[in-house]
Amino acid sequence: MIVLENPLLEDTIEDDNDSDNSVEEMEIAGALKSGKISEQGIKTISHVNNVAKLKERLEAIQKKLPWIESMDVTVDLKVPAEEMKSVINDNFKQEMLFYKQSQIGAQQSIARLKSLGISTQRPEDFFAEMVKSDEHMKRVKEKLISKQLTMERTEKVTKMRKMKKLGKKVQQEVLKKRAEDKKQMLENVKKIRKGKADQEEADNFEINTEPETSTGKKKEINRKRKAKDSKYGFGGKKKLAKKNTQDSYKDVSSFSSRVHSKPKRSAKNDKRKGGKPQRPGKIKRANMKNKAKSK
Repeated sequence: MIVLENPLLEDTIEDDNDSDNSVEEMEIAGALKSGKISEQGIKTISHVNNVAKLKERLEAIQKKLPWIESMDVTVDLKVPAEEMKSVINDNFKQEMLFYKQSQIGAQQSIARLKSLGISTQRPEDFFAEMVKSDEHMKRVKEKLISKQLTMERTEKVTKMRKMKKLGKKVQQEVLKKRAEDKKQMLENVKKIRKGKADQEEADNFEINTEPETSTGKKKEINRKRKAKDSKYGFGGKKKLAKKNTQDSYKDVSSFSSRVHSKPKRSAKNDKRKGGKPQRPGKIKRANMKNKAKSK
C-alpha cells in the first residue's frame, strides 16, 4: 500500500477515480437504452434467422448481369468422404485438389466463351499499349546497353591481361631456347676449329673435316702473280715489322746533322711565310703599351 503525504495529490487521484466511474455509468445507461443488457445485468441479445427478409435484401442488392460480365464458374469435384479426411491433413493433396478444380473451371469457361463467339487468344498482329512510356523504355534500353558494354570491356581487359601474362611466359621460353641454341652452336664451332667435331656436327655447318686427298698435280701459278710477287714481295712476317732490333739500333748511317739538327727558333730569327715575325707575348705587349703611354 502506497501512502501519499501530499494532500494536493490525494485530491487529484480522487478526481480521476470519479471520472472513471462516471464513464462506466454512461456506458451502462447506453446499453440499457439499446436493449443489449437488462437492468439486472443479463444479456438479452437474440440471434434470429429471418430467411424471408434475407432473400428480400439479397434481391435488392443483386444485379442481374450477363455471365460475360462476371465469368464466375462453380466446380463441384465431389470428393469422397474417406479421401477428404486424408486431404485435410495433407498440404500437397490440397494443392492438387485446387489445381484440378481450377483446370476444370478454366476448361468450362473457354468452352462457354467459344459458344458465345468470343475469342480466347490474341491475334498475331495485336498491338498492346505499353504501361510505361517510350522515353522510359529508351532509358531502360540505354542502361542495359551500357551494362552490356561494360561487361564486354571488363571481359576484354581480363582476357588481354591473361594473354599478356601468357605472352611474357612464351617470350621468356623463346629467349631461353635461343640462348641455349647459341651456346650449343658456339661449342660446336669450337670443336670444329680444334678438329674434335664429328662429321655429323660438321655437316650442320657444311664443313668437311676429312683431309682432302691430293691428285698428284701441282697447281700452276699465273705469270702475272709471279711478276707482282717479284716486285712487291710475297709472304713473310707482317707483325712487328717496324720494331727496332739490335742491328737497327746501332746503325746511324741514315742520320744527317743538317736535317736532324736545326737551330732554335727565336722571335727575331723566325721568318714564316710572308716574312712576318712571331707575335710578342701578352705581358710583353702590355709593357710595350705602358712605355708608349709614358712617352
